[in-house]
Amino acid sequence: MKHHAGVKRAELLISLAKSSVGTTQALHAYKLHLGQLLEEYDLAKRQLEQIEHELYLILERIPYAQMLLEIRGVNTTSLAGVLGEAGDLSGYSHGNLEDHSIPSFLGHNQRAS
Repeated sequence: MKHHAGVKRAELLISLAKSSVGTTQALHAYKLHLGQLLEEYDLAKRQLEQIEHELYLILERIPYAQMLLEIRGVNTTSLAGVLGEAGDLSGYSHGNLEDHSIPSFLGHNQRAS
């Protein structure tokens, strides 16, 4: 079987690649960078949890917020966003919270007390 020049060249490239591609210095740098990215992720996650906790504490001071949080699909973040944009809902025509018209309007059934 006759070897072509291409086979010898490929074998030479493979042997050179074994000692040059994926050097340990690059591997160390990638590990270092990955560690930094994971630290940034952990920091961002802690900051988000802190903000969500602050939102919850603020919503606890709003009398009807807990009732609105019982609506399926409404969470602390979304309710804070709605109330932040809309303001006090009792000023709206369907805002009488004493007769539960807001939850009724949104399709939320009140539990018997």
